[in-house]
Amino acid sequence: MKLIRRALEAFFFWLWVLVKGGESIMPFATIYVYLILDGDKTYPRVPIKIRPEVKRQLTVLGYEELATNSAFSF
Repeated sequence: MKLIRRALEAFFFWLWVLVKGGESIMPFATIYVYLILDGDKTYPRVPIKIRPEVKRQLTVLGYEELATNSAFSF
């Protein structure tokens, strides 16, 4: 299941890069927020271009502690 999720994540990310050129980052930030909440990703593994939006969404949801640059979770 994780392999399928990662493949879809990579596909949509590169589709976004190729088609949109970075115009709209909201959908991809939302995907990364759910991956972080699910424990599959950490904030340092989020692409730099969408980190501010991911951090904003995590803060709105009340999980600002997950939006740190630390690679370790406590």
